Amino acid sequence: MVQTGTWSYDLQLRRLYCSQEARHLLGLDRASSAASYSLCMRQIHRADRRGLKQSLAAVARQGQEFETELRVFDGEARMRWVHLIVLPPVEDAGRVRLIRGSVSSIAERRDCPESRHTDDDGLRAILDVACEAIITVDQHFRIVLFNLSAQTMFGYSTDEVIGASIERIIPGHLREIHRHHMIDFVAGKPSQRNMGEAMEVRGLRANGEEFPVEATISRILHAGKPLYPVILSDITKRKSSEEKLRFLANYDQLTSLPNRGLFIQRLDRALAHAKRFNKGLALLYVDLDRFKNINDTLGHDAGDGVLKEVASRLMGCVRKIDTVARLGADEFVLLIEQLTDVRQAGTVGQKLIRNLVEPLLLGGHEYSITASVGISTFPTDGDDSVTLLKNADIAMYRAKEKGKNNVQFYAPAMNLHSVQRLTLEAGLRRALQREEFLLHYQPKVDIASGRVTGMEALVRWNRPESGMVSPADFIPLAEETGLIVAIGEWVLKTACEYTCALNRTGGPPLRVAVNLSARQFAQPNLVSNVAIILDATGLPPSALELEITESMVMGNPEQAIQVLRQLKLMGISLSIDDFGTGYSSLGYLKRFPLDHIKIDRSFIKDIPEDTDDATITRTIISMAHNLRLKVIAEGVETEAQLNFLREHGCDEMQGFFFSRPLEKDQFLALLRARDDCGLVTA
Repeated sequence: MVQTGTWSYDLQLRRLYCSQEARHLLGLDRASSAASYSLCMRQIHRADRRGLKQSLAAVARQGQEFETELRVFDGEARMRWVHLIVLPPVEDAGRVRLIRGSVSSIAERRDCPESRHTDDDGLRAILDVACEAIITVDQHFRIVLFNLSAQTMFGYSTDEVIGASIERIIPGHLREIHRHHMIDFVAGKPSQRNMGEAMEVRGLRANGEEFPVEATISRILHAGKPLYPVILSDITKRKSSEEKLRFLANYDQLTSLPNRGLFIQRLDRALAHAKRFNKGLALLYVDLDRFKNINDTLGHDAGDGVLKEVASRLMGCVRKIDTVARLGADEFVLLIEQLTDVRQAGTVGQKLIRNLVEPLLLGGHEYSITASVGISTFPTDGDDSVTLLKNADIAMYRAKEKGKNNVQFYAPAMNLHSVQRLTLEAGLRRALQREEFLLHYQPKVDIASGRVTGMEALVRWNRPESGMVSPADFIPLAEETGLIVAIGEWVLKTACEYTCALNRTGGPPLRVAVNLSARQFAQPNLVSNVAIILDATGLPPSALELEITESMVMGNPEQAIQVLRQLKLMGISLSIDDFGTGYSSLGYLKRFPLDHIKIDRSFIKDIPEDTDDATITRTIISMAHNLRLKVIAEGVETEAQLNFLREHGCDEMQGFFFSRPLEKDQFLALLRARDDCGLVTA
């Protein structure tokens, strides 16, 4: 038989008035009919006590009825389960004075309380071994179960949360929306998130940390009352992995700039906005000048450092609403939105040119990075992302053709030129297979004796479709595409074969000079390749001279010294070409195992009239001789230039005054036609 009693609680006096049955059920048999509130609470199990206090306070404020089950200890410390009903409060003069209710025994539990306690402990033990956090709340959103995984996940003990509102573990900014969802669940109303369906929510740890969880909410009936079990999984690691994958899919890993895919998305969105609101926008296509030389000479780590620095400098040239992206390699693109005047795009282009040219430190040396910039604008140069990118790219190549380190706007006439360039590149790729390259040889002459001492091998391209192609047109393209390595090896092998054959005809032995490109010089197998070619052609190493430029060796001087020493040990002569036009360090120059210095033609063409060029030339000759190096002047075209060089002790010369570059048969004929003093002396 179920026993029931009534009670009322005076909020002002904090006294509890109970019937005899209620006093018995609440363990207050020995107390008076007006027991103190604190005495009553001491009889209630600690795990239920806090929740009851909060619920009574909520009833006083909100005036709603609620029911709950409590564990109560009698005078002999035995536990029983009771069912407590709290009725709406009674108001006195507009103020809540009394809270009333009833308490009744739970017969099946009263008969064997120890069994009930044992079952409850067993169930908790099962729940505590679960990997997921399991939390159960009642219809008033109070926590009634909090397993061990939940304690680990949220950082609360069971005593801290049992009876507390579920909102304790929900971030403050999400509590209102969570409250609405739970009310819908309790009321059985449709919700955006269905019962039993996993959802992503946010949890709040005891230390204030907010974190992502995946939760599944269900509804069960227990003792005729609804309970809401929630199974939660901490998905912090999973979300972190998803974020990393999302970053890798949309951003460049080296510079953290948007990649091509994300940039196209932003460009399409910007175009839609520009069309709708009649706004303009611009694309700035940026390609670093001679960046491959940095990778080839200093290594890819240095190149990566340059790209990061460039990305930072580009970001400093735009507003927050604009976008900077890396399309790949050394190519970047800027999206300038809300453009009112195309001149604004030009201003941005000039700004980034100035920012990039500021020196940066690589390997203990200062370098200046330059870039070629092409600009296309909407709506003038296209109204879709593909067209705008293509036209900006075309304008960028025009900037390179105009000497690099400048900005060019797209013009329709550029399109034809771009097609021609692509055709030229395609032809260049097939030229080696089709044997379209040939060598011309320009004689080198000893100034004192007038004898031909050797020649410089110069590559030419005889294209069947259009005839001879200027080296100024195809050499830069070969360097950009990397074809220069294969072409350079062909030049070296062909020049060695010809020189070997030439020296077998009799007469003084000649030495052939071959230019190395920066890409060739950076190849790890350069020395072995040269050795293989010399062995295959039979040319003595002393008959080969390799010409390198200042920029090639000054990029990574220590590495360059090692390579040059290996070549020197083989017996090969070494020359610095175009001396005076690079960034020489005389401290390193004396350490390079060189044989010759070639004075660039830019210093020769105006001597002796130009006193500055004359002074520079004299200085180079004197310095080289002091370093025990021979001096070769290139670009000699007049007798006055020759006389000046002879007067100041220059060792060798080459230029139109003696001969233009000649095909191999013409070169052989020149040798046979001239006597030993073939140079006309003044």
